[in-house]
Amino acid sequence: MNTKPQLLKLSLGVVLALTTQMIPVTAQADILSIGSNAQVLKKANLPKSGDSMSTVSRKYGAAQRVKKSKGKITKRNPKITRWDYAGFSVYFENSHVIHSVARR
Repeated sequence: MNTKPQLLKLSLGVVLALTTQMIPVTAQADILSIGSNAQVLKKANLPKSGDSMSTVSRKYGAAQRVKKSKGKITKRNPKITRWDYAGFSVYFENSHVIHSVARR
């Protein structure tokens, strides 16, 4: 009895099952604010990752508050800046957006 073809089928099945588990899936979601003035904030209304400081400033105006990182700036420890607006905050690494966070 030849078991090599059966082992080959089994190992191919295992490989296929594992690789389908590793395929990245992108997801989108709305941000729901719950409270007395509940609202749904669309991610599209916030600055996108990779936008420059000048683009954000042009589109959303001057920030209400700017907070800069402290300490020595190195390649492994880049300058992080946070701009606070009325309903959200924008985090920059050097001069580009890394995160936009909605808040109450």
